Amino acid sequence: MEQLRALQRKNAVLIALQSSWDADHLAPAVEEQTLLAETLQALAEKFGSTMPERVALLCRSAALLEDTSLKAILAATDFSRIADPRPNPVAEIVPSLTPCCVTIEGVDLAQSALEDFVCSYFMFHGLSESGPRDIFKHLPFLGFMEGHLYCLDQVNEDNLLPAMVGELWHREPPLKEDPFGPLRQVLAERRWLTPRLELELKEGSRFWLLERKLCAALADPESEPAPLIDRGDVEEALRLKSFDYRAMNLLLYAMRGEEHNEEHMEFLATSEVLVELGDDLTDYAEDAEKNTFNVYRCFLAIYGPDEGPLELSRYIQALESKYAAALKRLEPSLAERWLQRGEASLRHGAGSERGAGGGSWEIPPPIDERALRRERTAEP
Repeated sequence: MEQLRALQRKNAVLIALQSSWDADHLAPAVEEQTLLAETLQALAEKFGSTMPERVALLCRSAALLEDTSLKAILAATDFSRIADPRPNPVAEIVPSLTPCCVTIEGVDLAQSALEDFVCSYFMFHGLSESGPRDIFKHLPFLGFMEGHLYCLDQVNEDNLLPAMVGELWHREPPLKEDPFGPLRQVLAERRWLTPRLELELKEGSRFWLLERKLCAALADPESEPAPLIDRGDVEEALRLKSFDYRAMNLLLYAMRGEEHNEEHMEFLATSEVLVELGDDLTDYAEDAEKNTFNVYRCFLAIYGPDEGPLELSRYIQALESKYAAALKRLEPSLAERWLQRGEASLRHGAGSERGAGGGSWEIPPPIDERALRRERTAEP
């Protein structure tokens, strides 16, 4: 583990060095880059904030530091007989970092989202959704972040079901209130952590917090959920649920060195809630079983099995009206490509460009979740 951390620290120094190399300052050979990074790490550890002054002094005195002089200095200090109690002389250069991990399960879960993102969002950046150059230039970093977010989301979902006595599977510890520290470090090292992206990561933390709050109310087998669930929280959670798409979109802007287009972001937000809502209708039974956030589950808890589907239909129509109005404000050529993409992929919300009632939505019959929860708690 210590070797991994040392490698991460050296890599952070290398990235900082590489950002200063340009056409006028050609990068040295790879071996020399590594040696330079290790040297600067050691100097920083030894001299702290005065390191830049000392390096400048070395540069000014370079003509005096010939090979024979350096050998004499080395002999005078007699480093060979100085015992260094630390196993790694540069281990404390950079504060200890928690690795930003991505599991193969996270990569697998992220695949469909990445495909949809490339096909639906690249057009807003003037990129080709089928061109190998655009895809391979940007997809590795987008995939890394989305895979990491899916890993965090899976940890959150695993802790939504109440713990059962004698359960055989191991749960990861619940997410911290702000679980994005390692990801922020990676983004900051590459200068991609814009204020807007930072805000979107905070929105992700808010979503998981709201999901835990809502699902705790839904999971109690003896409670009457309706008084415990606020519709405002439900609508806010639905809006926040697509934070990963917005984070990828903002990362793509940052990688391309461009400011984000707020009008495009606002339009995409009206589409994102419809897509998430369609996913919730498709995954309703599974989400009820796993006790994950689902807007239809919440509407049924608030309004009951008779009024809940009707109220959800009215809500969908209101969202369709906002989407259709936002689409009309989009550039005509971009709007045409967007509609072609929706028709080809049968994305949830296709047809909603016609306004309220334009889309085709299949609302499944309600499940008796109280009975489902009692069965779960009664299982040995």
